[in-house]
Amino acid sequence: MLENNNRKIITKMAVSSMKRNKPKFAVMIVAVLLSSFMLFSVFTVGSTYFKMQQVQNIHLHGADFDAVLHGGYSEQQLKQCKNNQDVRVAGAGAYAGAAVKTDADDTLHTGLIWCDETNWSVMMKPARKRVRGYYPKKENELMVTKAALKDCGKENLDVGDTFDLTYTDQNGTHTKNFLISGIWEGYGEQELFYVSESFYNKTGYQLNQMGVLYVKFKNKILTEDQRTKFQESIHLNKRQNFQFTGETEKSAGIFAGMAGLVLVTCLSAYLLIYNILYLSVSGNIRYYGLMQTVGMSSRQIRLLMKTQITMIGTAGVGGGILLGFLTSFLLIPKIVRTLGIRESAIPVTFHPAVFFITIFITGLTVYFGGRKPMKKAVSVTPVEALNYRLTSAGKKT
Repeated sequence: MLENNNRKIITKMAVSSMKRNKPKFAVMIVAVLLSSFMLFSVFTVGSTYFKMQQVQNIHLHGADFDAVLHGGYSEQQLKQCKNNQDVRVAGAGAYAGAAVKTDADDTLHTGLIWCDETNWSVMMKPARKRVRGYYPKKENELMVTKAALKDCGKENLDVGDTFDLTYTDQNGTHTKNFLISGIWEGYGEQELFYVSESFYNKTGYQLNQMGVLYVKFKNKILTEDQRTKFQESIHLNKRQNFQFTGETEKSAGIFAGMAGLVLVTCLSAYLLIYNILYLSVSGNIRYYGLMQTVGMSSRQIRLLMKTQITMIGTAGVGGGILLGFLTSFLLIPKIVRTLGIRESAIPVTFHPAVFFITIFITGLTVYFGGRKPMKKAVSVTPVEALNYRLTSAGKKT
């Protein structure tokens, strides 16, 4: 039998079939719509949660890191962290003393901290809103905040000004004239003076006792085994305490929950589409057989089914993504404002990958849901169609 290019006719037949069976196809479109809506919402809410946790961690700690090592660190441990294939960046800091008094105030609460280049320029950068000046390079230079200057009674000073400060370190109490090399504004502890490495080297403190190591991993999701293996790789001693942030510890569980929701959503849509199409094909055996009798090839029947499935998928996915977009970016912020919460406190995050992943997963669900019914429709022969008889259940006493 010779095939004819009847794509337009087949498309017209598919549309006519959908119009004649509106309830059946409407249910399938709604199933796909709800599936894509759920997937889009799950991915959007999940990415928003991770972003919100990251922002909260940065605001709370004043730096972007996933884990911190307290109790000092060795140069070998710092080197191991930086060379680890799972670590994006590792920075260090250390306690360098405490401010005691100035000529304006003798009840100070400000500490002295040293940070290495990685910690200050990379890990703490997201927590800063504004920086004027530069990080201290000389022994008598300080990077300050307005809060720290106010604690010292020197709130009127600016970059380039100097003042006398009495401070204490491991070697005792000292008084030195300091130059304000920079002022920063942002999140994290405010009552701090950041000092240079040359200043820290004269304080008498040792990095293996008072140092702090910060680690940022490449992957946002770390399992418990991965966290345990990393701690074992850096050979912690009894004094050291390695802690992961709440965001890192809960990431694997949250990801598993998202995967479970995606699986249940896709499975429900698959079963619904499969059952409706399979029952539809089973009830129209004679129809598909007669189509072959009048000259329709198996390939054209498959094209007819594919056209119907494509229309269902396109309408459902498009409507679901639109509904999910409106819900995530219009409805949720409106509810947040109604509750009196600042909208900026819950930033809705959207990544282009969410859009494509939703289409891909929903498309696979629709494809596999219609695959077997499509094979059944193609396998029907004219002889089977002629011998097919509708059966009805008889009443039993």
